Amino acid sequence: MNNLEGMLDNSFSQLQEKIYQAKTIHMRYSMIEKHKLFLTRQAVLSIYAAWEGFLKECLLLYLQELNTLELEYNDISDTYLAFQTDNVCTFKNSKTNYATIKKLSKNLFNMYKQKVVFNTKINTESNANLKITNTLLSKLSLSVLESKYEKDLNRLLLFRNSVAHGDDSIRIEQKDLDKFSATVQNIASDLITSILDGYDNQVYVKNA
Repeated sequence: MNNLEGMLDNSFSQLQEKIYQAKTIHMRYSMIEKHKLFLTRQAVLSIYAAWEGFLKECLLLYLQELNTLELEYNDISDTYLAFQTDNVCTFKNSKTNYATIKKLSKNLFNMYKQKVVFNTKINTESNANLKITNTLLSKLSLSVLESKYEKDLNRLLLFRNSVAHGDDSIRIEQKDLDKFSATVQNIASDLITSILDGYDNQVYVKNA
């Protein structure tokens, strides 16, 4: 087991523990029904938070591991070069004035002269559905996750948004928590496989 695999396995174990606590805590202690219902709804927030946190941590660990390789810009693939450039330029923002262009050009020039250091801040836009997840993976030439997870992840997000915004119209039952827990653990396992396969196949270098 390499260092990255060990760290990812440890993160997965922590994810499992968080999910188990979230979906069972209301059943492990004696409490009035009102409190059980409250904790059942809060469990949805915890399960989603565990998934989003896991996604960010796994990609962070992957990029940190790449940073230890002290790669040269001449060595990395066009996709990873674009990833770096996008982090400096933040193309989603409209920046067209000359002073900004001058500053970005200088930053890019300085960056390309140095060893590659990947920015490990992962932006899920607080919406870690399958589309966002696969967009992040694609930017790193990692295998995208299967579409079979889309419906269940969207349902988890729907329930999470309902609870987060104080909407009590959606009834949440134990079977929902069990389904969300299984979905998150399965997609998390596939995420680890995608990252480790990409790392082993050196998708970050040219001609990988």
